[in-house]
Amino acid sequence: MSTLAAQLAQNASLNAAILVDRTRRKAAESYLFTGREADQHDLEAIHALGVNGLLQLASLNPSLRKYEDQLFSEHSKATDRTLLSAQDNVVLDTGIGAFLSSLGPYLMESATGKVLEWLTKLPMELLATLQIGSPKSTSNVFGHRDAA
Repeated sequence: MSTLAAQLAQNASLNAAILVDRTRRKAAESYLFTGREADQHDLEAIHALGVNGLLQLASLNPSLRKYEDQLFSEHSKATDRTLLSAQDNVVLDTGIGAFLSSLGPYLMESATGKVLEWLTKLPMELLATLQIGSPKSTSNVFGHRDAA
């Protein structure tokens, strides 16, 4: 084996050990789970959880199904916002914002937690995420009520 090949093999194995050692990695961010629990779930499982939550919410409000293709489809799992055009990102932000705004009446439903868990995996603007806790909501889901 050449010296370069030996060095590459050594570096690869050192990097692999760091990547595999979960104790040295930052815990995954999650809406429903602790960091260690979140680390146990892959993207497929979180997506399935989100779709399940959407279907449960759609049984309460069928109009929520209109967000299925944009935010919960198989295609949405592969969407990389850094590769989208500015216009496509605006369309996605608008869809996320509209969906989050429509969740207000269902904040206390466990299904809402499921869809939020999926949405936390989509790279999105913080502002869109915070719309769910807007002053229009009178829910105590965040432990306080906004003064209206």
